[in-house]
Amino acid sequence: MSLEQTLNFHEKDMLISLSDQAEAAAAKLATPLIIEIQIYFSCLLGKRLAFYSDQPVEGVQQVKETLFSELLTSAKQLTGNIHIRFNTVMTKTCSVSDYSGPPPVSDFKITHQKPYVPNWLSIDFKNSLWMGEYGWNNSDKTYFNTKQIRS
Repeated sequence: MSLEQTLNFHEKDMLISLSDQAEAAAAKLATPLIIEIQIYFSCLLGKRLAFYSDQPVEGVQQVKETLFSELLTSAKQLTGNIHIRFNTVMTKTCSVSDYSGPPPVSDFKITHQKPYVPNWLSIDFKNSLWMGEYGWNNSDKTYFNTKQIRS
């Protein structure tokens, strides 16, 4: 049976589901993992999930300990080792290519973020990789259109 839990971001509840495989993988993690939901403002609006750790984890972007600690302070704990973070990001330029790792972004603070917070997040672990999808009440949960940012 999969784990379901509600976390609140910017005064909006989000239902988060971990598959059985994700729950088992989370129990084996030797280090915290941050899963960051990114609403990505660029030429077009994009949906991204970024996976961060400060230690080597297969398929996860390793970031410096100081940055990881900073990200962790604004994340919400889902399990013993999994933390969820919500972030709006705007790129400095409109580029057709993808960036490996955090893209060069400009400060982009949305005063009222509640409408951008998804209603749901589903997390899975397949082929030794963390992955997920998120969306809003009218989103089709079978349509996979969230870019996975790993390493």
